[in-house]
Amino acid sequence: MALIAPFRGLRYNPELVGDLSLVMAPPYDVISPEGQRAFHSRHKHNAIRLILGETRQEDDAVRNQYSRAGDYFRQWQAEQVLVRDPVPALYLYQQTFQLPGVGELVRCGLIGLVRLEEFGSRTVFPHERTLGAAKADRLRLMQACHANLSSVFSVYPGRLLELDQMIAGAQESKPIIDLCDWDGIHHQVWICQDRAAIRRLQAKCASTPLFIADGHHRYETALAFRDLMRAKEKGDPAHAQQRPYNYVMMTLVSAKDPGLVILPIHRLLRHLPGDSLDGYLAQLTRQFAVERLPVPRDPEAAASTLLGYLRQTKAGTHCFGLYGGEGRAYLLTLADERVLEAGDDKPPIYRRLDVTIVHRLLIEGPWSQHKVGELADDGLNYNHDAAEAVRMVQKDGWAAAILLNPTKIAEVQAVAEAGLRMPPKSTFFYPKLLTGLVIHPLLPDEIVEA
Repeated sequence: MALIAPFRGLRYNPELVGDLSLVMAPPYDVISPEGQRAFHSRHKHNAIRLILGETRQEDDAVRNQYSRAGDYFRQWQAEQVLVRDPVPALYLYQQTFQLPGVGELVRCGLIGLVRLEEFGSRTVFPHERTLGAAKADRLRLMQACHANLSSVFSVYPGRLLELDQMIAGAQESKPIIDLCDWDGIHHQVWICQDRAAIRRLQAKCASTPLFIADGHHRYETALAFRDLMRAKEKGDPAHAQQRPYNYVMMTLVSAKDPGLVILPIHRLLRHLPGDSLDGYLAQLTRQFAVERLPVPRDPEAAASTLLGYLRQTKAGTHCFGLYGGEGRAYLLTLADERVLEAGDDKPPIYRRLDVTIVHRLLIEGPWSQHKVGELADDGLNYNHDAAEAVRMVQKDGWAAAILLNPTKIAEVQAVAEAGLRMPPKSTFFYPKLLTGLVIHPLLPDEIVEA
């Protein structure tokens, strides 16, 4: 069962750091090298120094970005830059943002602790594959700081009336955090210390499955850290199951939340099979209806036009946009779904994902099945910004951009419940959770009030 618990969060002290927006950062895995430098320069206490510290030429096995993160974390607490809340609480998190073509949206979630469960328990479900190097990196950081510095982002099916009531009640008061970030997204956090309301929510969550949206590496790292800590326990101390390392900080959002947005991640090809757009299109006509579209030269306008056609796709139809440069754009519509049934032992829900079809029929197929060579390791790129993908074709030498419709949350849940992982770069949940709002310290002698 999904066991949630309140905790005494560590939060930035506005009396010492001033503008809280200057000390926040995005999740580490969406920060570019340029972004890393920019966030380091924003404020001397920016959370980037904890989650993605700079490497230095003199670094070694003892002194490095991980040890510096641990030093910063302890120093900031000693200096009262980070202050711990006195009473265990759940934190209610609201993000207000603009989505092009849609308008203003609001997404609400709950930040709390969730007891770590193995994926086979059918309590917490992953939907993406993880990389060993990334998990090793996060584990070294966790060992240096003994804290959940960033939240895992998970989705639960349906609505939780108890949580909706908790959010509505909290929003009648002043938020403890109220800021706009560098992208103009409005973040607000309220605190709930009402034990009766928390117990009602805990009872409801006991039968609720959770689907990880973002933070697979952080979740699996927390599992590894838990196992390391358990191995250090001598004997079977009382309350061992309630030690903080058995939990992970998680933000929970309803799958029915109108602000739950998944953006598509578009694909870019460095070269086309046969080095010709016409030759590539000729191969695609075996399985796709190909329609040329009039698009403007401007990247923003061209991307908007292509995405407009994709949004008109009828349910059950698989359509993709192809931009080949020089104003050449096409709508590709899969002509016969029976082609998806051959040569794959995956269940239908996996075979019919747009991201699966793209890789099988638009990328891997033309390169391998038609015997025209192999796609080089650097021949494929990803970008969730359609206009940037078009610009990369126009200016950066990429041969073509393949634009997709977004993966649906129901598809994420169905694939996860089937025990499968989606292809790489299948989802981009937007907006990202801020790092620095709340931190969960993993103190060895503390007991979680579950």
